[in-house]
Amino acid sequence: MNLGDANLLTVRVLGEGSFGRVFLCLQREGQKQRKVCVKRIIVRNPKSELALIKEELRHPHIVQFIRSFMHLGTVNIVMEYAPNGTIRDLIQRAGSKSAGGDGGALDQSRILRYFSDMIMGLEYLHIRHVIHRDIKPENMLLDANDRVKFADFGISNVHTPAKQQPWQVLGTPLYMAPEIMCGAKCDFKSDIWSLGLVLYELCIGRNPFLALLKPNDPFEHVRSVVKSMTRPKLNCQLIRQRYDPIWARLCELMVVYESEQRICLPDLICLDPHITLTIYGQYFNYNY
Repeated sequence: MNLGDANLLTVRVLGEGSFGRVFLCLQREGQKQRKVCVKRIIVRNPKSELALIKEELRHPHIVQFIRSFMHLGTVNIVMEYAPNGTIRDLIQRAGSKSAGGDGGALDQSRILRYFSDMIMGLEYLHIRHVIHRDIKPENMLLDANDRVKFADFGISNVHTPAKQQPWQVLGTPLYMAPEIMCGAKCDFKSDIWSLGLVLYELCIGRNPFLALLKPNDPFEHVRSVVKSMTRPKLNCQLIRQRYDPIWARLCELMVVYESEQRICLPDLICLDPHITLTIYGQYFNYNY
């Protein structure tokens, strides 16, 4: 497929959704080639909205932005290629290995490593006043070293049609914070809610709301289920049965319906000494 750049050779489609497609490509660089990802999206005003893509972000736990260009009314975002798939792929593989395909196959050391990567990447975004807006297992990639990298941060804000609410175009609202469901604006704690649900799924192998939902349930029903299951707090007994208590406590503090009562990122980093030491240890091993 012609993406509008002679130096990009399309290999295959990696995924597609309501925003467009993601391609694995070979990018020519002189006599050499390297694998890259190209996300092709359709936006309302390409020239003005191209500036919303955060070109300046660079961090070990953020997918590296290489460049972007316009072609036939689309924005093409060229990014580094993460060869080990997504956290969704990881959760599915872990589930297939466990009894009954019900998660719980990840050991605590891997959960700690992945969660620390996620916290550090999210801290970097928030320090730079970037709200991810669409944290879910599909938007967390695993690089060649099995480290987590955030992808698609802020892009949901670029191609939300003007007359639609975010939940109308982002597909499943299973990771969407309640305040967004109710029509309020995203804030930093909205990302904390979503990350808490990803952590729950890393531990258990499924989203906690799925048992009470069907694929075509109306949005109002989804919102009602989320509210009923998280007030006063999310039931994390299954996590307590499988792992150390800290993982259940983390989920309970992150997946809190009222955003003002939800834990903030700095407190999250300092909640448990083992997690704090792991994160601070990684600060001195950055490889930019």
